[in-house]
Amino acid sequence: MKASSRNSRRAAVLGGLASLLSACVPTGLPETVLPPDNTYACRDGTMLRVARAANGGMAVASVGDRSFRLMRVDSPAQEKYTDGASTLYLDGSQALLTSDGFVVAGSCQSTAPLPVVQPWQPR
Repeated sequence: MKASSRNSRRAAVLGGLASLLSACVPTGLPETVLPPDNTYACRDGTMLRVARAANGGMAVASVGDRSFRLMRVDSPAQEKYTDGASTLYLDGSQALLTSDGFVVAGSCQSTAPLPVVQPWQPR
């Protein structure tokens, strides 16, 4: 009888621990932390500078003497900004800027390492 009672308590404790641990697990894929200002080196040798608003609602992308003021929109990319004619995609440490259907800055990689975090949220 004592062994049965001990096993029941042990099972209850283990079940409780499993519940606690399952409540604090990663709920998504790791995500790159994008800084407010960043520079990207593009495959063709151009540099793409991106300045994002503190609230994330707007970004200014600059290539050479051209600047694009873009508003954030929903996207499967980590962040996407557009004005209807020009679009900036930021996904991890990569960036792409298009305008009127042409690539202005493509195959761009952040010049600085960007931190990656795992989103932890209770279920």
